[in-house]
Amino acid sequence: MYKYLLCWRYLRTRYIALASVVSVMLGVATLIVVNSVMAGFSEKMRDRLHGVLADVVVGSWDLNGFYDHEEVMARIKQVVGDQVEAMAPTMETVGFMEIKAGGQGTITRSVQVHGIRPLERAKTGDFAEFLVNDKLTDKGEYERIPPSFEVSQELKKLSSPAGSLLMEEAVDPAMKAILEEQMNEDVPDFGAIVGFALSTSHFEGSDHFMIKPGSRIRLTFAAAGSKITPAYDSYTTVGFFKSGMSEYDSTHVYIPLERMQYMRNLGDGKGHGAVNQIQIKAKPGADLDELAAKVQLTLDRMRPQYFRVQTWEHMQGSLLAAVAVEQSILNILLFFIIAVAGFGILAIFFMIVVEKTRDIGILKALGASTSGVRGIFLGYGLLLGIVGSGVGMIGGLLFVRYINVIEGGLSKLTGRKVFDDSIYYFSEIPTLVQPWTVVWIVGGALFIAVTASVWPAQRAAKLHPVRALRFE
Repeated sequence: MYKYLLCWRYLRTRYIALASVVSVMLGVATLIVVNSVMAGFSEKMRDRLHGVLADVVVGSWDLNGFYDHEEVMARIKQVVGDQVEAMAPTMETVGFMEIKAGGQGTITRSVQVHGIRPLERAKTGDFAEFLVNDKLTDKGEYERIPPSFEVSQELKKLSSPAGSLLMEEAVDPAMKAILEEQMNEDVPDFGAIVGFALSTSHFEGSDHFMIKPGSRIRLTFAAAGSKITPAYDSYTTVGFFKSGMSEYDSTHVYIPLERMQYMRNLGDGKGHGAVNQIQIKAKPGADLDELAAKVQLTLDRMRPQYFRVQTWEHMQGSLLAAVAVEQSILNILLFFIIAVAGFGILAIFFMIVVEKTRDIGILKALGASTSGVRGIFLGYGLLLGIVGSGVGMIGGLLFVRYINVIEGGLSKLTGRKVFDDSIYYFSEIPTLVQPWTVVWIVGGALFIAVTASVWPAQRAAKLHPVRALRFE
């Protein structure tokens, strides 16, 4: 019992020990906050990457693709049909997009052009969830639109040469009637879904649209043939693709698959044509690596070394690995804070052992065992670790809980956005508290605190009572 009483007395009276408690507390709290934010970013990024890409992607080495995609899909169903939920043929190629930007003339951007069937593509991922209009809802989010390339009469009206004039209040009624007759002339009948970042510029906390629903865009991409020649086509913007990942939102443009096949001289525009990708959505619980390996083996028998089968994680392996490495390095660096606290505990305990030499001699003379004296200092170190890590855990979890409120207060205090959503593409700081991570952080802090007290405790336990009293 005397061991616990002395540990508690030292904790209450030795105020220098508070330095160690504060160091452990700050280290634990910092590690919890950093891990929660990094885990939140990683989880959000993985969800969005997975939403843009299907579970498994079958691609051809030839950009012009293959015509027998129906046979390829049938062979895949035959082999792994029990693990596949949906498939969608697509065509992807690089291109250029031209838009008219008022007084700035024509703006040209390099883009990734995707030819898809929207309803089929929506079944293989979160494509439909990323489609928005330019109208804000009551919650401050952009209005969702259905996956379709249909150009409505309203959009044709806006897209026509007269559309912009009809929106002006000063148009003469007689002239307006003439313009209405010309409304549908030269209006692209094919719709396009444009990446949100391609269509907007973000400044002063709001999005400013350079391309709106009904705006015309012109795409240029390579046509198939003995020589690479450019193909030109115009489209009416029907909506935007907003995944939250700038890599995709700033490059992706989606157009009808059949139209893209026709313009690239790879199809008749009526459903028969080539594709260079097949998107596959697996059923819940399926092993994606195993599924991809089976599909690769099957397709190699059809056409050796022509198809490349990858899971979405393999396609984004470098990005996901970079985030994991960054998180690991941060953990190692931040854990040094707790290590510094451990050295502080070591120094304080040595000082206490020197100061309490007479007390230790008296205790041993009164019958305290060697293990009992050792237990006093080990218990003291454990108590410091429990108090520091406990307070740090509570403080870290509270900080994570109210991190966006704290960010808002700091932004007002400093006069600038601490967390700029135009950079990170998140409306708020994402967090994810992982219980096992909190456990190993707190456990690691306790381990360091106890380990740092072992050497001083062993030195105190070896003191001979007579020599200790004679020293005093």
